[in-house]
Amino acid sequence: MPDCMRRVKAEVTTEPRQGFSFFSRPRTTIQEIETEEPQMKRYSLRMSIHAALTLAVSATPLVVFAESGVVSEPIAATATAAAQSDVMAYWTSDRIAAATAMVMVDTGEGDSAQTASIFEEGDDEQPMVLETSPGGFAEEDSNAFHQDAYPDQWEKLGEDMGALYIPGDELTEVLLGDPLLGDVLTDTLAGTKNIYTAYDVNVKTALWKLYPHRWQGKFTFTTPNGNSSCSATAISNNHIVTAAHCVYDTPSRNRWYTNKAFHPAYRNGATPYGTFATTGCTVLNAWVNLSGGYSINSWARHDVAVCNVGKNSAGKTLNQAVGWAGRSWNYGYNQLHFNAGYPARDYRDVLLSSPAQYLRSCTAESFKQTTDTVGMGCLYGRGISGGSWLRDYKANYISGSVNSVNSGLYIGQSNLYGPRFNSNNIVTLCNSQGC
Repeated sequence: MPDCMRRVKAEVTTEPRQGFSFFSRPRTTIQEIETEEPQMKRYSLRMSIHAALTLAVSATPLVVFAESGVVSEPIAATATAAAQSDVMAYWTSDRIAAATAMVMVDTGEGDSAQTASIFEEGDDEQPMVLETSPGGFAEEDSNAFHQDAYPDQWEKLGEDMGALYIPGDELTEVLLGDPLLGDVLTDTLAGTKNIYTAYDVNVKTALWKLYPHRWQGKFTFTTPNGNSSCSATAISNNHIVTAAHCVYDTPSRNRWYTNKAFHPAYRNGATPYGTFATTGCTVLNAWVNLSGGYSINSWARHDVAVCNVGKNSAGKTLNQAVGWAGRSWNYGYNQLHFNAGYPARDYRDVLLSSPAQYLRSCTAESFKQTTDTVGMGCLYGRGISGGSWLRDYKANYISGSVNSVNSGLYIGQSNLYGPRFNSNNIVTLCNSQGC
């Protein structure tokens, strides 16, 4: 075994710089939103060849590193610049908008107790070192650069927002020039402990361009049943963090979704900072080894993935374009979180207006569901999977550490659930990926 394949010491499963399948249609979920995908004759032959190559690669048996607990695949040809270009070309505005929003629903089949929080004997919180990794700025001229690189996308934002759109950096200047207004905006969006509030973050104002909102985006991919979408967040060293069920096909245990791409600050068909194709994703071995139907109480704690991404079509890295969110781990279960993503439906599975087209958020104090699993009140459902839970959120500042991601919900209950970030999940994944 080559030395380069032995050096990762972590309980993770790593894909080969792009792979194949996952839970597009979970066996325990309700029906998906029906959409029609537009045809792209220009790329049909090119994508057929790409799909055939990806299928051939994804069928390669997994390589198990017994001494380290790592399950890995060999690096695939899909990590090439040409393959990434194919993925970016594939995700037109129409395809991004039409991708079916994914959801993980716990129907109670996987647990004897469906809705109750489960406190296991001897499960008191153990003292752990609270740790954070700070967020960071994009390049100073990123907005101007990307406005020149993608003028049609920025023009679309201006037309869509109308009078509510403030071009350039004027909104930032307004907030910084008026401390009182900035504080009011921050307090409004941060919410109040013990009460959940929901906001359409970039529907009513030009908040898509401010930190920390520009770190968050729509995540799209192709499953055996068609195109699908989740949510994700930019983190350090040109990585994104999302839910494992958005990248890896748990029922088959050995396939990854294809055409995985991240669209930061996405807004109603516009991708102002471009599209970033993934070059490789990592999930925990514990996620791969799960069996039976989805269960919040036993699956959610492992439902996290980290992916590396390439450059956008303008040649910029993800962190150059939008900066990155911080991360925190080993914090207690009760934290005030700003939870944001791109939902298509609410917790009752009722279709939202402009489904999965806008960044929407909930703010609430989280609670302990069971070991290393947190819950928080929220209005949203399908499509918000993988969206980040930010601690220390503050609008227009480099403030906010990803402390969890959305895993699943019980239909009819206004709560979302996710893994409590700790040394055994996010740290393990980032050590493997090099976040």
